[in-house]
Order: sequence, then structure tokens, then C-alpha cells
Amino acid sequence: MKGFLNELKKIAAEIDKLPEQLAPFVTQAVRDNMKNGNFKANSTLTKSLKNGGAKPLFDSGETYASITSETTKGLIRTGTNKAHAPLINYGGVVKPKKAKSLMIPTTRQVKKTTDAKGIRKTLKALEDKDWRILWRPSSVIGIAPKGAKGFGLKLKDSKEQDGTAYLLFYRARKITVPAREFMKLTDEQQLEIMTMAEEMLAKVMK
Repeated sequence: MKGFLNELKKIAAEIDKLPEQLAPFVTQAVRDNMKNGNFKANSTLTKSLKNGGAKPLFDSGETYASITSETTKGLIRTGTNKAHAPLINYGGVVKPKKAKSLMIPTTRQVKKTTDAKGIRKTLKALEDKDWRILWRPSSVIGIAPKGAKGFGLKLKDSKEQDGTAYLLFYRARKITVPAREFMKLTDEQQLEIMTMAEEMLAKVMK
């Protein structure tokens, strides 16, 4: 009887170890889903704003790298600390919190600058260099003084303008982000995890 109880304790101890042993596989499985999932393609604008026209869910690679797992007794919790993860996973509608509209950069150059400085400081810096900023219902246009370095999406010159016009931002009341569910395990991955767990326990029960 004592031997039997010892065997049960041994098996129970191995079961407790399973989450930690399986966590690396689960982490990589979710990362693989993010990398290889059959998701809705990025819009033309989104592609132009990303690193080398990165595919859906990718840009800098920070979200992918942030996916990790932690274990507690009997559980594996896999996820990311990135605040935008629920939005890009489940999809949703993005609206401005205080402003009248969202400001969407027209080029990667504009995006990188506003990511670093913010929109207000970016526009203020242009005005300090004698740019004229024109606010339109669906866009923000900058008129660069003659000889100024281009910034944004160049528009056709107008005879009424004393400089070159650049489209800086699109304005939108809301943006719909499609769901691209990567934070999950496929049926095949779940089956593989079960098989791995069974094989680990089988070694102890021999």
C-alpha cells in the first residue's frame, strides 16, 4: 500500500510540473499563429506606414517578442503586456478620446516624426519653419515655403499657392480594425499538447 501511495505522489508531482514543461511550446504556438495566420491583408496605407510593408500584426516585432507564458499550479497563462493586443486580436472601432477626429499619417516619414514628437509639436515645428497648415474636414495639408525640404505626400502644385503642398494627415471620426485572432491555440496545437503531456506522464508510470 505504501508503495502504491508513493507512486501516486510521484505521478502527482509530475503532473504539477507539466505547466512549466509545456509553457515554451504554448508560447511558440501563439507566436507561430501570429506569424503564419491567414489574416485579412493590411490596407495600402497601413502597408506604406509599416517597416518594409510588414504583413498583418507585424511592424517592429515588439508585440511578437512580448508574447510570454507564466505558470501556476495546473495552469499556463500566455499573453502579452502590450495595451493594443486586445484590439488587434479581437478587432474593434477606434475613436478619438478628446479630439474631433483621428489623425492618420500619410507617409512613414510623418509617422516616425509624430511618434517621436507628437502631432502638435510636429505641426508647430513646421510652422516655425514658415509652413502654412491648412485644416480640411478630411485632411491636414502643409504648404512648404519655396526651397523647403519635402515632408508628407506631395500634392500637385496650385497656381494660388506660393509653395509646394503636402498632404500630412488624413482625418477620420473612427477607424475599424478587423479581428485577427492569433491569441489562441488551434485544434492541432491542443492535440499536440495533450500528446506531449501523455508522453511525459507515461515515462513516470512505467
